[in-house]
Amino acid sequence: MLQERRHVLGLTQYEAATSLGINYWTFMTWEKGRVPLPWAYPAIIKFLGYEPWDEPATLGEQLKAERLRRGLSIDAAAKACGADEGTFMRWERDEWNPMQPSRPGITQFLAPQEPLWSQAPRVRYRRC
Repeated sequence: MLQERRHVLGLTQYEAATSLGINYWTFMTWEKGRVPLPWAYPAIIKFLGYEPWDEPATLGEQLKAERLRRGLSIDAAAKACGADEGTFMRWERDEWNPMQPSRPGITQFLAPQEPLWSQAPRVRYRRC
């Protein structure tokens, strides 16, 4: 998928790597099938113009997709949900269903994110 997109854009591996903010060797290994680390997925999604996975069908798939969209490690995603790393991994693998107390944290994690500019404080200007 990365190689196809690179060819469509008419980029060399070096140019594609630079646009993603990574080094050439890392990009080359990704093109050969090595799985990128989570931190790289936001840039990959932007480069491809789409998410490189199927539409999530289960809660675990939704959690993993959202984690990768944000470029989070399992530990960081677990903290965002208010859970420990092992529990989050089991949810993501659809091994466990979340208990009632965990559901609000998961719901908040899966909620659409506001653009950064909407989180900025509003400034009121005085007339002179």
